[in-house]
Amino acid sequence: MRREYDKYHLINVFCSVVDHGSLSKAAKHLGLSTPTVSKTLAQLEQALGQVLLNRTTRAIAVTDAGRIAYQKGQKIISSFTELEDQIAEAATLTRGKLKITFPETLGLKVFSHICNDFQKAFPDFSLELIFSPYHLDLIEDDIDIAFRVWETLPDCQFYAQPLFSIRPIFIAAPTYLEEHGCPKSIAELSQHNIMLTRLDGLEDGWSIDGKFYQFNGNLISNKTFHTRAAALNGNGIAKLPSYFCQRDIKKGRLVEVLPDLERKDKTVGAIYKVKRKDSKKIDVFLNFAQERLQEYDFSLFDE
Repeated sequence: MRREYDKYHLINVFCSVVDHGSLSKAAKHLGLSTPTVSKTLAQLEQALGQVLLNRTTRAIAVTDAGRIAYQKGQKIISSFTELEDQIAEAATLTRGKLKITFPETLGLKVFSHICNDFQKAFPDFSLELIFSPYHLDLIEDDIDIAFRVWETLPDCQFYAQPLFSIRPIFIAAPTYLEEHGCPKSIAELSQHNIMLTRLDGLEDGWSIDGKFYQFNGNLISNKTFHTRAAALNGNGIAKLPSYFCQRDIKKGRLVEVLPDLERKDKTVGAIYKVKRKDSKKIDVFLNFAQERLQEYDFSLFDE
């Protein structure tokens, strides 16, 4: 790549000398010294094996080979300038295609509404949305933005934007607690049927008071909706995001268990391949999503 750029530099300097009619004027235009321009011309002539300019102390004369080099060089410079303009324009576009992946449940319940509003506000955008319980590869799957859930942001070569936190709580149906008792400690919790959710590639256990615990139970599901349904049915104790069961708790269908335990929040955020300042379309979408998330009523999540 460096070698190809050097060739462009050689041609650009040569064409500038022809345009200005002298080495010194071309040097001033390019911000270079006259000896540097002279050396650059010599390098180009050596690379092409032809004399391009006959130079005297007072004037320059373009040779036949030089005229061919100038004509072709002008086309190369024009094409490169056009390329620069197109790349610069692409970085400022507020239209185009975005390929975005979401955690399945959060994506369908929260982000699908945001995407619908976004396309109404920006009809020139084309969105390809993938709702998946699995992590897609940003490079192999050509993903522009991946919304993910994490406890600790994994090391990666991409950029990340945290959006909001998920507070996990332990819940159970009153009927289950009446029959099996309400645990008062982690030790007692381990004696209950603990229903696990394997979500977004995260582990099956729970982080409590800075420690990681794994519990035994008769249910592992990758669907938060099913874990909630099992809890409502009185099958055991489950851990769910607080916003996912607020309405159930208000209506007495579920009860929070061990509410004073310190649990590590999870973060919902966006991961993307290029800096936001280098991709206007990514920046526009994430700004829109952040604004909508500030307005979103998570108490409606379980409707």
